[in-house]
Amino acid sequence: MFEHVIRNPFDMKPVFNTCEKPVFNANETDLEIQSQRKLELDNLNETDLEIQSQRKLELDNLGSNIWFETDVAVEEKLSEKTAAKLSLFNQPDDYQLFTECNDVKDLGLAIEDDVVIMHNGKLEACFVAFPSSWNAGEKVGKSLVELHEPIADNEALLRASDGIMRAMTSGQSYHRYTWGISSLNGYSNHPLYEKPEFDSLDNLTFRVEHERTMTVTEGTTAVFLIHVDTYPLKEVLKTDFGLIKGAIDSMTDSVLEYKNLFKVKELMNEYLLST
Repeated sequence: MFEHVIRNPFDMKPVFNTCEKPVFNANETDLEIQSQRKLELDNLNETDLEIQSQRKLELDNLGSNIWFETDVAVEEKLSEKTAAKLSLFNQPDDYQLFTECNDVKDLGLAIEDDVVIMHNGKLEACFVAFPSSWNAGEKVGKSLVELHEPIADNEALLRASDGIMRAMTSGQSYHRYTWGISSLNGYSNHPLYEKPEFDSLDNLTFRVEHERTMTVTEGTTAVFLIHVDTYPLKEVLKTDFGLIKGAIDSMTDSVLEYKNLFKVKELMNEYLLST
């Protein structure tokens, strides 16, 4: 089920593939979406509302720990330009924004994805409601190299950082998947939330992040869009136990510590011994 997400053996190399430019439309009606996609979207619509509500709740709870916007971002209107590139305008002949987009907070509350805007190689604005153990408020003005410094086994990632930035602003969009396992059962894995202790795999959550890039202004500005999905780990293990165990078994100790997977590895081995 998750072969496209989990690499086995595991490594921290940044593997991005080309993809279509991400597009959103905040003004679609249910019928319009249904006509375009030819899907029954009742559940999806409920999920959309749930996710958007959760993003607002994270903002209320954590405030500036999930978003910021620098003076440069304000002067350059980076959030407005990003919203326009994401097709979050009304009809083409009506150049009014989908809603107020005074800052990246407005943008981050309008869509399901977390938003990370890079400009001239630095992080100038972001809204990250559902992070994987990092605090957006501590990343103001950092380069990709600086952002990747805390990551375990980061040598390949650091070497690739400048190239990733060039690719992001080239006009081509790219995407990749990352995954993790958490004892928190919500979308957010913010470091200000204490992770519950656990002694079983049953109540853990399997997290998948789908990262996509889009050029906002060629040569200077690009956005990371990060969509988070969560699944009960016990359900994922029914189809992907071997894949996940193989990936975890191939991780270095530094990666196991960084991803908080030592205990998960121990419990998976105990499960095998008991069957």
